[in-house]
Amino acid sequence: MLKIFLKLKEQYIKTEMEYPANFWMMLLAGVLTRILGMAAPFIIYSNLSDIAGWKRDEIYLILSFLFIAEGLCSVLFQGIWEMPGMVFDGKFDCILSRPVSPLFQVLSYGMGLQGISVFLTGAVCLPVFLKRVGALHAAGVILSLFFVLCGTLLCMSVYLLGNSVVFWFDAGGRTTIPYTITNIGQYAKYPVEIYPRAMQIVLLFLVPYAFIGVIPAEILRGTFSRTWCLVPAGVSVCFFLLARAVFYRGIRRYESVGM
Repeated sequence: MLKIFLKLKEQYIKTEMEYPANFWMMLLAGVLTRILGMAAPFIIYSNLSDIAGWKRDEIYLILSFLFIAEGLCSVLFQGIWEMPGMVFDGKFDCILSRPVSPLFQVLSYGMGLQGISVFLTGAVCLPVFLKRVGALHAAGVILSLFFVLCGTLLCMSVYLLGNSVVFWFDAGGRTTIPYTITNIGQYAKYPVEIYPRAMQIVLLFLVPYAFIGVIPAEILRGTFSRTWCLVPAGVSVCFFLLARAVFYRGIRRYESVGM
């Protein structure tokens, strides 16, 4: 299955590169948007020494984890964002008619070009800021790779959970719930300590983006012990199982537009 998955992604890249100018413009746009996103902490920290005990380099470490997770999800699992369109247009019939896991088909469908540049931006920044926070050593690198895997799985699970609500809407309707959930998650670019208690609960339990960047950064900077490494992994697996259950429960509600 993995070989088929990678082969499909290879074909999508070949298709997109039929239009070289569009391909490179999308990559450039992805880099520019993330660089502009990194400008905010730079401006804030030009006037402050720290925020809730967090230095600027530690904020950039959080951003690096988020960029990598979001970039990999866009490249590998862009089909999740195509799912509402497939449901509303009746194209999901094709998914269900094939003798292959519907979830596998959705995950392997399509590819987000900007995700390549977003991932590369995060991959370049991560070792730089690991070094600046004193975590660029063997244990730190291994932990970082582990957090990247957990964060990517969690990010994908949140996307899947949000987009699966489409099955509960009429075929003629649209929903902004997936985008709302993603926008809420963007608040996890900064330490959860700076937010009110209610917002902390949201970022830790409802839209747990804090486990993609903030909690790994807490562990790497030494605030939390390394036994906390099991927490991001546990949260990622639990949310994946929840998202998978909601996805398949939604399929049971699906009705073809021709019915």
